[in-house]
Amino acid sequence: MKFIDVLEAKSIYQKGKNVTQYLRKKFNSEDNTSEIIEIAYDVQTGAYTEEVNSNRLIHERYAKELGEILKTYLKSGDSLLDIGTGEITTFTLVLNNIDIELSQVLGLDISWSRLSHGIKFHNENRMTKALVKPFVADIKEMPLHGNCVDIVTSSHGLEPNGKNLGSLLIELFRVTKKKLVLFEPSYELSTKKGRARMDKLGYIKDIEREVVKHGGRVLDVIPINNVVVPINPTVCYVIEPPSLNMKHLQSPTFCVPGSDFKLEIDGQFLFSKDTGLVFPILDGIPILKSKSGILATSKC
Repeated sequence: MKFIDVLEAKSIYQKGKNVTQYLRKKFNSEDNTSEIIEIAYDVQTGAYTEEVNSNRLIHERYAKELGEILKTYLKSGDSLLDIGTGEITTFTLVLNNIDIELSQVLGLDISWSRLSHGIKFHNENRMTKALVKPFVADIKEMPLHGNCVDIVTSSHGLEPNGKNLGSLLIELFRVTKKKLVLFEPSYELSTKKGRARMDKLGYIKDIEREVVKHGGRVLDVIPINNVVVPINPTVCYVIEPPSLNMKHLQSPTFCVPGSDFKLEIDGQFLFSKDTGLVFPILDGIPILKSKSGILATSKC
């Protein structure tokens, strides 16, 4: 990533143009790469919080419906991870509708700026004991130990990863112990106009087929009534990961991205004694992307 790319993307966003389309053209990419997604969403930091505050009732209704569904798959003591949590707006409102005591609540996003902004929203708006622990990561390489999170959820968190849905599901299957309860757009249930929009933006499609292809099971598909953007309908996909490895950890554990090499806190860093890699913690938010690792074998 070059700073000039970010400055150009910010200028495009301020002009009201679509940043992901601009970046795909600039990088000559047919799909939304991790770099494109990170830049596009980072320069939009604050926009989602502003939207929620401006249209609070719509978002509250959406979150209540999601919360009612999600809590049927949770039990006391479970751990919960929200992927692509962004500014933690929807996740905060969803948690406000869940009266179950959870052991750990985590939120993953590829943009540090959005998480940093979102923590403020979360602290000001949460109505439960659940305190989200945010961390920066790429879903393609989850910085979590295999089979360590009870339930994984999302609200359009997988949405922009059209060409990479299969690899993302494989990683989600790796870290999930019980179920994935994903609230994502449905290409199949969308209108012709909606599908054209999703194709143009590089959104995901064929979730059910991809789940089965990679060994998972789709237990339920539930259309959401209180959608925020009618042209982009939300559907709840309840998914059971393949039982490839019945061994699991009691609680979520940070690891070197995409591996089971555990990380330990060392001041303002997370350190892997197995690999010698060190990952920074910025304002309390761990940055756990592969490219953020620093080789420091002398600490081993």
